[in-house]
Amino acid sequence: MKTSFFLASALLMGSITAVYSQDSSPLSLTQVWQSDTTLRTPESVYYDAQNKRLLVANINKMNVDAPDGDGFISVLTTDGKIKTLEWAKGLNDPKGMGVVKNSLFVADLKDLVEIDLKSGKIIKRHAAPNAVMLNDVSVSPKGEVFASDSRGHKLYRYADGKLELFLDDPNLQAPNGVFAEKDYLIVASAGTGNLWKLDYNTKKYESWAMTNKTADGILRHGDNYLISCWHGEIYCVSPSGKTWKLIDSKDAKINTADFGYIPQQKKVLVPNFYKNMVTAYEIK
Repeated sequence: MKTSFFLASALLMGSITAVYSQDSSPLSLTQVWQSDTTLRTPESVYYDAQNKRLLVANINKMNVDAPDGDGFISVLTTDGKIKTLEWAKGLNDPKGMGVVKNSLFVADLKDLVEIDLKSGKIIKRHAAPNAVMLNDVSVSPKGEVFASDSRGHKLYRYADGKLELFLDDPNLQAPNGVFAEKDYLIVASAGTGNLWKLDYNTKKYESWAMTNKTADGILRHGDNYLISCWHGEIYCVSPSGKTWKLIDSKDAKINTADFGYIPQQKKVLVPNFYKNMVTAYEIK
């Protein structure tokens, strides 16, 4: 991975920066609703298409060094009403989510937790070997579950009932967001804002685009992608890697964490972390 190594080194030295297009963005976001503020440090939103509802991962009190068991998953209606605040309980610091058949998989500190999608009961905790802090989750078209470890510079893969280390590479620069396409995995670097395209078979990767530090969630809308940066930014990225900034709420201290997406409604669901709410935007 010589190409990847030298690019990552250049990023560390600050010689490569994001270049945002001056052209009009192909997409824009218009706020349509906000939830109330009874959520507790919401980090991720997932649209459960089977049950037409939103699932929100609440970290509650973050404690990376020791599991505290106070994290939970909330159920919201698709118009932002909180239906069940603590639907799935007993988690530590739940973050990214994905669904395979009737199971919800949640990145929860050092475990990939499998939860029954109907009852909210924990089925099994799949321990991630040598994990520090699991962060995002994405399910591939084959049904594989990929999870990132943003503090341990690792990627994990769950398939056939087993969770294994997929890649351990410091040059990924704090891998946070993951998005599983058919032939490659998109990985967002929280350390630099770099977006990598990683080949499943060779595990080699190359830079595709740049956003900003704290790069977090990744979703796809048509041919374009939306990238959230935790400190308060959302970007649009074209297939060629051209980048536009759509939202900047840093000055207002409104975080934009790992967002969800309702394709039929063209809505993006953004967890606002310390503001304890979710904000929905319509894609225009």
